[in-house]
Amino acid sequence: ALQDVRVREALNLAYDRETVTENIIRLGEPPAYSIVPPNIANYPGGANMYFRGMTHPERIARAQELMREAGYGPDNPLSLNYLATTNTDTRRLSPVIQAMWREIYVDIDVFESDVQIVYERLREGDYDLGFAGWIGDYDDAYNFLGILLNSDSEMNYTKYSNPEFDALLEQANNETDAERRGQILLEAENVALSDYVWVPQRFLVTQVIVHPY
Repeated sequence: ALQDVRVREALNLAYDRETVTENIIRLGEPPAYSIVPPNIANYPGGANMYFRGMTHPERIARAQELMREAGYGPDNPLSLNYLATTNTDTRRLSPVIQAMWREIYVDIDVFESDVQIVYERLREGDYDLGFAGWIGDYDDAYNFLGILLNSDSEMNYTKYSNPEFDALLEQANNETDAERRGQILLEAENVALSDYVWVPQRFLVTQVIVHPY
């Protein structure tokens, strides 16, 4: 079912990032409508999923339409498994995600495991939907695009493969002008976003306790 881009788009539409970040996690984390975080060096940014400006009811209506086109509905829901860690935030989110996707005729069964087991299953492709996080190793857009989504990368747990995306990454790696390279990587990000390869949730923030002095 997840080979159908309409299903992947619908899952993205129905995931209410603002509710998650503002009402559940509440750590000041920005909702993610892109893959590359804000303020990355030599990167113009600006990539966003098209529905960012839509209201939640509008998104749900569009998601339901897509799911019906894909052959699903109230009497024929799509059943998927969802692989999640035992992290406290992940546990809090799992029932919320179930409720969000139930609105678009998707029923998910949540399977929680220790983080090592989750990532092992992700590497093996033993899942329908899975939760994962990433903290960049260095300040460059390629660390979020190429490392995680290049078809040859061992960390591409989705097994995503798009020749156009890979070609743009290669072109960027051969570009010596930093500004031009950033624009090429932005093109690559927009390709991946239009393929709905992930459901980006939120951009993590660093939490620090500081004495007044």
